[in-house]
Amino acid sequence: MRLREIICAGLVILAVARPALAEEAASGAAASDPTAAVNYQDVRYRYFDLDKGADKHSFETEGAYMLHPRFKLTNELRYVNTDSSGKSEQDFEELKLKGIHLTSIKPFGIKAKLALGAEWLKDLGDFEKGTGSGADIIAPLAGIGWVPDDRNFIVTLVQYFYSYDTDSAREEDVRETTPRLIWIRSFPDIGGWFKADLKMSIDHEDDENFDQRLELKLGKMVSQSVGFYGEVFLGDDVLDSKAYNYSV
Repeated sequence: MRLREIICAGLVILAVARPALAEEAASGAAASDPTAAVNYQDVRYRYFDLDKGADKHSFETEGAYMLHPRFKLTNELRYVNTDSSGKSEQDFEELKLKGIHLTSIKPFGIKAKLALGAEWLKDLGDFEKGTGSGADIIAPLAGIGWVPDDRNFIVTLVQYFYSYDTDSAREEDVRETTPRLIWIRSFPDIGGWFKADLKMSIDHEDDENFDQRLELKLGKMVSQSVGFYGEVFLGDDVLDSKAYNYSV
C-alpha cells in the first residue's frame, strides 16, 4: 500500500458548543460525539481538489440541539461552488436533518448511551452540474456511545441509506450500509480534543462494493462556547478508498 495520495488537511471551524458532560465540556469533545447530549452550531469551509483539474468550494453549517433530555435534533446545510461540469456552478447542495433518541445504558458494566434514530437527506442541487447528490435519502441508524473512562469516548454505529427519489441522471439508486467506528480523546487540561472517525460503506447496488475512509480531527476551545478544529481525510491508496482526492 503506497502513500501516494494522502488526502490532506486542515479545516478551520468555528464551533459554538455547550456540552452536557463535564470532561467533554471542558475540552469541546462532545460536539464530535453523535451520542452526546449537546447543543452546538459549526460554521465550516472546505476545499476539494477533484479529478481532471476541477475543484469544489463548500460552505457548510452543522449543529445539534437537545429538544428533550433524551431527544437530539441535528442539522446540516451545504452551499457549493464547483466547476466539475466544465463551467462554474453555484447552488445549495444538500440539507440533512437527523433525529436521535438517547438512552443511558450500562452493558458489561461500562457506562454508555444507546442511540436510535433516522436521518433525512434532501438533494437541493443539480447532479449533472456537480452541485447535488442526485437523490433524496432516508437513513435509519443505531449506535452505542461507550465511556470507558472520563477522557475516552468510543462510538460504534451503523446506518442504512435508502434513496426514495433518484435523479434520472444519477442512474443508480442509493442502497448502502455504513458501519462507523469513532474514537474521541478529550484533553480538558488544555481545552482540546482529538477524534478518529473510520467510515465504511457497503454499496448494495454495486456488487456489495466495500469502501472506507478515515477522518482525523484536532480541536481546541478558546472560550467556554467557542472553539476551532482542523481535519485531515485519508483515503485512496492509504485506505484503498476513492472517497476523496485532496481536500482542505
